[in-house]
Amino acid sequence: MSYPEIAILGAGPVGLEAALAAVAAGRSFRIFEAGQEAASNVRQWGHVRLFTHWDMSVSERMRKALEDSGQVVPSGERCPTGTELVDQVLRPVSELPDVGPCLRPDSRVIEIGREGLLKSDEIGTAARAAPPFRLLIRDSKGSERIEFADVVLDCTGTYDRPNALGKGGVGAPGEKAADEHIIRQLPDFDTGSVSHSPDRWAGLRILLVGAGHSAQTAAISLAKIVEAEPETRVTWIIRNPSPTFSAIEDDPLGSRGTLVRTSLALAVGDDSPFDVRLGRSIEELTTSTDGVVVSLGADQMVTVDVIISLTGSVGDDRMYRQLQVHECWATSGPMTLASALLSDSSADCLAQESHGADTLRNPEPNFYILGSKSYGRNTTFLLRVGWDQVDEVFSLFPNKPVHMDGAT
Repeated sequence: MSYPEIAILGAGPVGLEAALAAVAAGRSFRIFEAGQEAASNVRQWGHVRLFTHWDMSVSERMRKALEDSGQVVPSGERCPTGTELVDQVLRPVSELPDVGPCLRPDSRVIEIGREGLLKSDEIGTAARAAPPFRLLIRDSKGSERIEFADVVLDCTGTYDRPNALGKGGVGAPGEKAADEHIIRQLPDFDTGSVSHSPDRWAGLRILLVGAGHSAQTAAISLAKIVEAEPETRVTWIIRNPSPTFSAIEDDPLGSRGTLVRTSLALAVGDDSPFDVRLGRSIEELTTSTDGVVVSLGADQMVTVDVIISLTGSVGDDRMYRQLQVHECWATSGPMTLASALLSDSSADCLAQESHGADTLRNPEPNFYILGSKSYGRNTTFLLRVGWDQVDEVFSLFPNKPVHMDGAT
C-alpha cells in the first residue's frame, strides 16, 4: 500500500503552513481541502477586513517561500481583507511547485479511523499507532474514496459549521423549517454575495442574532442601510443583558477597538436605529406567509423576513468519532490544550502564546488538531499561534529525506 506519510486536512493559513513545514522536513504529504480551491473558507469571508496588519497576517515561512520563488509579498501596517490574503499569499503558496501537486481540492474528510481498529481497541498501547489512518473522502458530487496516512493534522478550522440559532445553543423548534430565511455567514452587504443583493436589503424586516465581532460588523452595515432606507427594520437579539463586546481598554488593534465602540453605541445607545432586545434568545420559529414569527420568550414576538444568525461556530468533531481524542467538556477543544487555555487569564488574542508540543498530543497517536479548531469554543485564537503549533508538532518528528511526489 502506497500513501503519503502526512495527511493535512484543510488548505487554509495553518494547513498551508503545515505543508511548507512538511516540505522543509522532507516529509511526503497531501492536503485535503473541502472547497474547490485553497483557502476556500477564507474566500467566503473575503469581504471582511482583518484586525491584524499584513506583517501579522503572513508567516515568516510563507513569506520566505514566496520571496524565494520571486514573488512580492505584501507588508506594512495595512490590514488586508480575506480576499487580499487569499489572492496575494495563500493561493500563491498553494501553487508553489512543492505544494501544488500535493493539494487535493474538492476533498472533504468525512470520517477518520484506524485501519482494522475500532475506537475501543488497543487503548493506551503502542499497537494503536501501528496501522495507518483510514480517511473517508467525499467530493461535491457525492463520490467517495478511502485515503491513508501515518500522521493526520486536522487544520479544518470552524468556519463552515455554525452554531444553532436557538436558546442554549440548541436548535430552536421550527429552525430547520425556516432555514431558507436564515443566513449563517456574515453577508457582503455591498455586493450581496451571500444571499441578498444590496437593493433587496432595503425595506426588509431583519433579525440579527449574536454579539461577536461578526455580528458587530453586520450591525454597522445594517445601520448604514437603515440610514439610507428608513423603512428597513432591524431587530437585534443579544443574549447578554449587559453586553460589553469584550472591549479592551486602549486596544492595540485600532480597527477592533473602533468596531467595538461603534457597535456598542448601536446596541445600548440612546439613539440606536435598531429595536434591540437585550437578555433575549430565540425560543421558537414559525414560518408563515408573512415571514418568520420569532418567539423570544416572555410573550415577546417579532415577525421578520430574514434572519442573520451569527452565533459563532465550532469545529467538526464528527470526523474523528472513531479516534481516541480527549475533548474538554467546556470548550470542545483537545483536553490538554484546553486546560492550559482555561488557566490563562488573558482574554486578548494578542497576548496568546502557544503552550508547547505536549499540549497538542492526543491519546490517539500521531493525530493532531491545529489552528482555530484546537481552541474549540475559545475565541482568543491568533494566526501566529497556529503557525507556532505547526513548528511544535514537526519538532516531534525527526527530519528524514523522503522523495517528494504529490502523485505517490
